[in-house]
Amino acid sequence: MIVGLTGGIGSGKSSVAAMFESRGAVVIDTDVIAREVVVPPSAVLDRIRDEFGPGVLSPDGRLDREALAKIVFADEAKRKRLNQLTHPEILKRVLAAIGRQPPSAIVIVVVPLLFESGFERNCDKVVSVVAPESVRVRRVMDRDGSAEADVRARIETQLADGEYERRAHVVVRNDGDREALEREADRAWAEIVGSAVH
Repeated sequence: MIVGLTGGIGSGKSSVAAMFESRGAVVIDTDVIAREVVVPPSAVLDRIRDEFGPGVLSPDGRLDREALAKIVFADEAKRKRLNQLTHPEILKRVLAAIGRQPPSAIVIVVVPLLFESGFERNCDKVVSVVAPESVRVRRVMDRDGSAEADVRARIETQLADGEYERRAHVVVRNDGDREALEREADRAWAEIVGSAVH
């Protein structure tokens, strides 16, 4: 069974994925794969450099994520272009990783842009993690040391929470403490396992 796990920045996707993993899921994180596809030597990295210029590379030839983020989060067309350059290779690796799992596995694929990329077509179920925007902003500021305006700008580029809720089969609310999230994960996991049995 393939379960797509999504939600806006700072919603707590990684925490929920780890909770599902501790309950027996196999977790594939597309953010991890997205980093792997640009490790030199990389055809994807070469295409990114050709498209956005040598300024997106650090002196050691690796991708300078901050420099690239400044370019793409300020320009929707450039963000779409970056996705066009990276998504096919990411998808190829995700599908290969899924293919290596036994048929009995419950595979959780963490995909921030699940709906935008159309990845839900590959999923039996979709789980959305949601949290109030003010909570998400604070989490990302604490986690990344980002300025509030930068975090809000990134949230602006993403779907509204209502959209994540409307399009998901299961919604996990992450607006309380760790214990509350564990209870939400328990409830969601029971729904996932229940639907896998039928």
